[in-house]
Amino acid sequence: MRLLSLVFVLTLALGGCVSSRQFKEMEMQKIALQKMSDSLLALSANQSGELGNLRVSHTQLTEEVAALRSDTIKIGDQFRRLQQAFQESSKQNQMLEDNYRKLLKGRESEATEMMNQLREARTQLLQREDSVLALERVLNTKIVRLNEMEEILARRDREMQALRSTVAKALKSYEGAGLTVQLRNGKVYISLSEKLLFASGSTAVADNGKKALTQLGQALNADTTLQILVEGHTDDVPMKPTMNLQDNWDLSVLRATSIVRILVKDGGVNRNRITASGKGEFSPLMPNDTPENKARNRRTEIILSPNLDMLYDLVK
Repeated sequence: MRLLSLVFVLTLALGGCVSSRQFKEMEMQKIALQKMSDSLLALSANQSGELGNLRVSHTQLTEEVAALRSDTIKIGDQFRRLQQAFQESSKQNQMLEDNYRKLLKGRESEATEMMNQLREARTQLLQREDSVLALERVLNTKIVRLNEMEEILARRDREMQALRSTVAKALKSYEGAGLTVQLRNGKVYISLSEKLLFASGSTAVADNGKKALTQLGQALNADTTLQILVEGHTDDVPMKPTMNLQDNWDLSVLRATSIVRILVKDGGVNRNRITASGKGEFSPLMPNDTPENKARNRRTEIILSPNLDMLYDLVK
């Protein structure tokens, strides 16, 4: 405003006297200039306000840009870490895939081997089943044979029991006179004392003994399958050597053969079924420490055994 007044005064001074028309025109120009100046001042004020606003906005934008840059850096770091983690995960995944393929291949090989083992095991199982069936057949056969053997043994036991009863009945009159009949181990043992058969040191059978042996032989002919063993026994008293006898062994053997001859000749026993043996003093019933014990050891035993050929055939 002062600037316009100064300009107007200077114009008047320089121009000197002006006409009223020119003065009015200059007044109008002054007013126009005043309006223009006001407009410019208003515009300048507005622009100053806008400039302030722009500066505030610039500051805010600068801060936002800084914040965005900071966020961008953080996001970039996170992205790089994620990218690195992704790459590592990809490597691990690839490794896992490779391992899986190897494992799958190994599993296939292992499965193939297991199938082969399974087939082999099944073959062995079938072979073992065949072996078991074969063994069962053999076992059944053996069971049948065992049953047959048991039946044979049971029958032979019954027969030997009956034989013992028959012999005991046939020789009943000699009970208490030095004769006993027993069943042991499936065999019949007939024990005859020395006093029933022989004089001391003699091998000749007395008459009473011959009678008993004849009756025994006749009883034994009821079962022609029996095997007959005649054993002579003595005590431990040494005998004086003679022309025919050197010791108790000779005495026991000769007494056994004397009994065998009577059983065969007078009793009618088949000589193929009978055997003579002598054991001398070496199988005593009891210690030779008293006269009574020695008398019991001086004996002859006739052992009757069943024919077990059928049983042996079954065993074979």
